[in-house]
This record gives sequence, C-alpha cells and structure tokens, in this order.
Amino acid sequence: MTNHPKYLNEPIETMNSDELREKVQQPKFLKQIKYVLSNSPFYRKKFKDAGLELGDITGLRDLSRIPFTVKDEIRESQAKFPLLGEHMACGWEKVRRIYSSSGTTGRPAFMGLTHHDLVNVWLEIASRARYCGGYGSGDRVVLTVNIGPFAAGSELTAFEKIGCTTVPLPPGNTDRVITAIQLGANGLLATPSYVQYLITWCSQSGIDPASLGLRKITVSGEPGGSIPAIREKMQSAFNAFVTETAGLADIAMSIWGECVHQCGMHLCAQEFALVELIDPTTGRSIELQEGITGELVYTAIDRECTPVVRFRSRDHVQMWTSKCECGRTSPRIRIIGRTDDMLIIQGVNVFPSAIKAVVGDFKPRTTGELEIQLAEPGPAAKAPLPIKIEYSSQIGDLENLKSELESALREKLVFRAQVQLVPEGTLPRYEYKGKLIRKLYEEKQP
Repeated sequence: MTNHPKYLNEPIETMNSDELREKVQQPKFLKQIKYVLSNSPFYRKKFKDAGLELGDITGLRDLSRIPFTVKDEIRESQAKFPLLGEHMACGWEKVRRIYSSSGTTGRPAFMGLTHHDLVNVWLEIASRARYCGGYGSGDRVVLTVNIGPFAAGSELTAFEKIGCTTVPLPPGNTDRVITAIQLGANGLLATPSYVQYLITWCSQSGIDPASLGLRKITVSGEPGGSIPAIREKMQSAFNAFVTETAGLADIAMSIWGECVHQCGMHLCAQEFALVELIDPTTGRSIELQEGITGELVYTAIDRECTPVVRFRSRDHVQMWTSKCECGRTSPRIRIIGRTDDMLIIQGVNVFPSAIKAVVGDFKPRTTGELEIQLAEPGPAAKAPLPIKIEYSSQIGDLENLKSELESALREKLVFRAQVQLVPEGTLPRYEYKGKLIRKLYEEKQP
C-alpha cells in the first residue's frame, strides 16, 4: 500500500465516540435542525404534521422523535417544485452543482450542492475514505463508475486531492480501460460486477489479469465486495488488494471507506452526518453495538442546499463499534443488501447477496453467477424459489452439485430452492451494476 501517514484527519478519525457525540455532533445537529426549519418548507410541514416544534429538539436524545424521510417524498416534492423540491434550504444564487441519483430504484432524484457542501463536506469525506483505503501521492487510478451526471463522478476530485492521478472512463469500453491500466495505472475504482467482467474479458482475450499491474482495487455500488468468495476471486485474479466504499447521494458520494485491515467500511463522515440503525419492519431504533444488524438511517448535520433528516437508506447492514486495528474509532459496516430487494420465503427474510455468497462457496464447481427467477412481485416469494446457477465447464456430476446447492441454501438461509444448473457463460455479465433477480412477471406484460 502507499506509504503515507495513517490518517487524513487524525483528531476526528481517532476521537472517542462519546467526545465526538457531545462536542462535535450534538452542537452541529442542533444548529442544522434550526437551519432546516428556518429554510425548508418541506421540513417545516413535516415537523408540524408530527406535532414538533424547534424547542422540542434539545439534543441528540430527541433524534428518534423526528419522523423519517423517504426517497418517494423527495421525488414527489421535486415533481411538484422542480428541480430540487421543497426541502431545498438555500437560494439558487448559492447552488454550484446539481447531481442526480442513478435512478435504479425509480425516477432519478436530484441533489443540490453549494460551494460549502461540495468542497468542505463532500470532498473532505470522500478524500478521507480514499485515503483510508491506502491511496495517496503517486497512485494512478482508473475510474469506471458513472462519471458525469451521477454523484459518483465527483470521486475524481477526491482522488486528486490526496495526490492521485485519475483516468476517468465510462463503463462499457473495456478496451480503453485495459489500455489505460497497461499504461501504468495501479488502482481501479469500479463495481464488483465490472471487476468480475474484466476477469472474464481478460481470460477470453488471452491476458493474465495479474500481469496488468493493478495493486489496489476499490469496489462500490453493490455488496459484492463484502462476499468473501467474490473478494478472493478479485484479489487472486489481479494480485491486488481489494477494499470497499459506499455512499448515498442524498448525503455524500462516499460515506464509508475500508482500511487496509479489511474488517468493514469505516464511517468517514463523523462530523457531517449522523447514522442510526433501525428495524426495517417496525422502524424502531436499534442501539449501536458490536455485530448488530439493521437498516441505516442518515441525518445531515452540515448541509446547506438539500439536507435530509432521518433519511431511510434502505441499506441493510451489519455494524461493528469496536476500535479498529488501524486506530480509527468510527463504526464499521458491511452491507448485506437492500431492504427493498429482500425476499420473504416461507416466512424467512432472504437477501439476494446472501444467496450469492452461498453459491460463491461452491467455486470452482460453479462460476458464482446466478439469476433468481421471480414469477410474481415481491417481497413474498413462493418456495421452492427457482434459481439459475452457472456450473463450471470442468464439472462432471451435475445432479450431485444441484443437490448440494439446494441443501446448502436450505441449511444456511432456511429456505427451499429449485436450482437449475446452466452452462458457464449462459447468464449475462454486467459492465456496471449486476442484477441478481430476473422479474419474469414484467416480461409477460404486453
């Protein structure tokens, strides 16, 4: 890894959690709530409907009294009041940039940024996350995330701030990506699906991925990097060190960044956003503690243009609160999946990423590729759940493999699957975000 100081902002990154909460987060939270209620018609109405006034919020202990904000509310507000909606909390004269979400779960939503939001907040958080992952002066990084209209595009500036040379390329032009890497890049930012696609592409082109010279790969956009079999596949193929990063465009492009100890992604927005865990079904708050799981909820505490308060991310995570070996004191997470992708099978909650993790354990007999076949809209799905799984061209006894896969899914995830084995290369590969579910009911519509 790059030889540089351990921290980009040591006082914040190593601060005791109680001290951080009392001296930094609580004052900023109270200031932000006052700002939001003074400037956002959206939140003034939301607080009024909940029977809350500014004086009712006296500290972080009152955070759970505030109602949640969900993505559909933001979209509806923006449809009625283009472009940024009624939760916009500053004048247009202060807006310097507008990003859109990728729109993978509905109509794209837009986020506005002032100079302060963009430079002092977003850039600081993302730079800290990239630095945490071992990047620094002298690194040359190819970025294949959606550069341009989407928030991930601003990763460029974060890498550059910490001394890296960046090579931005859009997904879908693999020849150029490989050429850029061969010209001396040692880092790559991409989705796990695209990194795996590169492995296949190299194999078909007679190129040993390890010969390309990549030494650092950071993946985002999907939970694949948290699946041990997928991470190991990427690391061994490229002889590179793989870390994860994650963000939410409504808060910041990068909120979480994994350090070189690879034990979960650190919160890198300590003084800019509050994080909570809730039960995704009941909405009740969950105490943050070692190994706990729940849905992430964010509150911006230093945002001028389009702040959100208690925003439901729909990301279901596992969290660790112990101090990391690297010395950072912030919570760490692994993303399990999205609560809106979760399936309920025979009364059991099942995430597609968990199915992929089980299938990945059968490598090299399987390629790790799968496709869940949904005949009806979820989240409820009938058992046995049909799943297409690719077998390796080297495997012989397919009946035995099918039986083992169905048994493993039943034992580890407590649901019955109907596995259909298909030859290697049958299922689609993705150059951006992979799709684990095929919605057959949509294909039947005229």
